[in-house]
Amino acid sequence: MALALAGLGGAASVAHAEPTTPDAEASTHAPVVNPKGKHFQVYYRAWRDVTMHGVNTTLPDKNWITMDDVPYGVDVVNVFSYVPPGQEAKAKPFYDKLKAEYAPRLHERGIRLVRGVDYNRVMVDGFRAFMTSKGSSAEEATDADYTAYADKIIEEYVTSVGLDGLDIDMETYPSAADVAISDRVIVALSKKLGPGSDRPNETRLIYDTNNTNLRPVENVAHLFNYIAYQQYGRGTTTTKTVDSSFKEMKNNPGVLPGLTFPEELDHNRWYDTASDYEKSHFAAVARYVRDNDMGGMFVYALDRDGRNYGADIDTIKPSTMIWTKTAIAETQSMTMDTARAAAHHYLDRMAPTKPVDQSIRKAIDSAKNLFDVNKALLGDDWGKGYSNTYDPTLEAGLMKIDIKPLLGQIEKAMKILEGNTTAEKSALAVKEALEVAKKGLAGKLYTADEVKVWQAKLGAALGVVADDDDARNKAKAEEGKKRAEAALAEREKQKAESAAGKQASETKTGCSTTAPSWNVPACSTATSVLGQNTSGKTGENGKSLAHTGVTVFGSSIAAASLFVAGAAIAALRRRRC
Repeated sequence: MALALAGLGGAASVAHAEPTTPDAEASTHAPVVNPKGKHFQVYYRAWRDVTMHGVNTTLPDKNWITMDDVPYGVDVVNVFSYVPPGQEAKAKPFYDKLKAEYAPRLHERGIRLVRGVDYNRVMVDGFRAFMTSKGSSAEEATDADYTAYADKIIEEYVTSVGLDGLDIDMETYPSAADVAISDRVIVALSKKLGPGSDRPNETRLIYDTNNTNLRPVENVAHLFNYIAYQQYGRGTTTTKTVDSSFKEMKNNPGVLPGLTFPEELDHNRWYDTASDYEKSHFAAVARYVRDNDMGGMFVYALDRDGRNYGADIDTIKPSTMIWTKTAIAETQSMTMDTARAAAHHYLDRMAPTKPVDQSIRKAIDSAKNLFDVNKALLGDDWGKGYSNTYDPTLEAGLMKIDIKPLLGQIEKAMKILEGNTTAEKSALAVKEALEVAKKGLAGKLYTADEVKVWQAKLGAALGVVADDDDARNKAKAEEGKKRAEAALAEREKQKAESAAGKQASETKTGCSTTAPSWNVPACSTATSVLGQNTSGKTGENGKSLAHTGVTVFGSSIAAASLFVAGAAIAALRRRRC
């Protein structure tokens, strides 16, 4: 991985731009989810960033990656770049954004950014040229000269673009004279960078090599955060050998073995990935790091994660970064139970906005290793799974935030809106709060405070609906009560009118349907009596009744009076009943 570094371009501040990576979401409030006790470094090829078009490439394909896509669990990013002469203007937008946006956001995640510099060109030949420019030589250099040169390097490669340190790439076998110079340059750098500086937590100084030549590092090993070893194309036998070699040094800072992905148009064939994860160098090395308490691991060409040496060799394609994400999980000792729980947690929070096929959950539960758990969601490649961006380490961190109450509210709100029985104003409030909660949960990440806000707003909207339901139910009850009372009053009215009608009819006809209790002669009797008075019949002894008409007529009146009185009494009795 020889470096040929050119100008970095300016670092002027630029306005915030939305992430252009598919499904990417920039955040200024990301939770810190980094390896505990383990480093994981990635080499970010800057010429493949979306802001850098047509730099150091002959391929016409558009770039897709941004630094916001760096997986969680990474704690060091090497901003790796080569800008050919004459292409500095095309590279400038990246370096502007690096300082103004990328670096601040990555810093919030606890990530440190370093710049790769070539050992010979910067540590040795660069110092000789620096002294020559002063009319002197390396042999005559003082400590002040080394300090001045170190400050120059830090300003050019670190401070000017908002980075945090250097990665010294050493791939040669320097002479004793060269080592004498590089040792003093490294000592001068270490006063401001790395574990021996006045800012050990904020800065990094890394030694990066592809061989086990100890001479360039043994005198200054304690000044580095760690040694990154490029063991591309090799398995754990190399890992073990290299680790043992550097442990022979006094103050060994620890070794990070590194693997690589296939670079486009590259003639090298490393084959660190494989069709069978269990047979890959990635699985073996990551597990060796985990089981042998090594310092961590690194990967080169992050944007080429998942690519092959066949059809992919001359194309630029988006990546789910499944190999990197799985390696991070392996080195951090993530268990299968945690991996499965994280995957299901992701599906739970996504389900309100994107239905989940049960086959995905079955694949998670039946997975035999971490890679297969991740594959259940990410699929075989970009665009072939449930998600393009699922990150198990991030999700494991998000699991610490309780979202079950909010998910319950979301389910309740969706049912209410489906029922379409809520008042329009209340339904609108529920819909708005629901959409905010769903979108928030389906985002790349969220905080506990945000979840509380979404829960409070959706809960308030649901409370209004509940109050509306109570008021509506109360109104319905009152309406039902009034209808019942009105019906009862109507029945009483009809009953009274019926009784009055019967009384009026009886009064008009003079007839009673019920005879008086004392058996007063009915109307027919009175009529008969009256009829006798007018029939002209004779009474006893054959005497005419004409001369007794008054008497007989008087008796008839008395009988009629008794009849009327009896009818009145009968009517009164009916009223009492």
